[in-house]
Amino acid sequence: MLLAILLILLQTGTTDLQISLTTEFSERRQIFLWIASFASFAVKVPMVPVHIWLPEAHVEAPTAGSVILAGIPLKLGTHGFLRFSIPMFPEATLRSTPFIYTPSAIAIIYTSSTTSRQIDLKKIIAYSPVAHMNLVTIGMFSRAAAVRSPILSYGHTRPKHVCRACDPSTY
Repeated sequence: MLLAILLILLQTGTTDLQISLTTEFSERRQIFLWIASFASFAVKVPMVPVHIWLPEAHVEAPTAGSVILAGIPLKLGTHGFLRFSIPMFPEATLRSTPFIYTPSAIAIIYTSSTTSRQIDLKKIIAYSPVAHMNLVTIGMFSRAAAVRSPILSYGHTRPKHVCRACDPSTY
């Protein structure tokens, strides 16, 4: 991501978002910049195969840390896609949509089946966000549902906080 920001700085002469959003990048440069930003945001979403950190972090974190983890960092990845990658690199976004759908669908199926096999409540709550956030990612990259995706992302947080507040003994 740092290399992408430096490349944008070299082309536009500034890191101002409004100027960057109006700058026309060549298709080749858009693809490079999109891949660089995708790599950083995919870790935060979390997408397969870089999703392993989230269940481990949830299981190891205390209740308050787990609530913050579900409330902030997961949303940063989807916000990054919505705010930076999709509007700044529209051609690269259209070309990469099938690439987004495939790992997201695999992640939904894989993590849902992994969640159903867990017996520890803390692990169930840890694995379920991966499937949900990948559903949000599919919604973001489908042009018809781009408006609803932030609502899906916000809706992910509310039930988790209620679960953690009602049963803190599991943490």
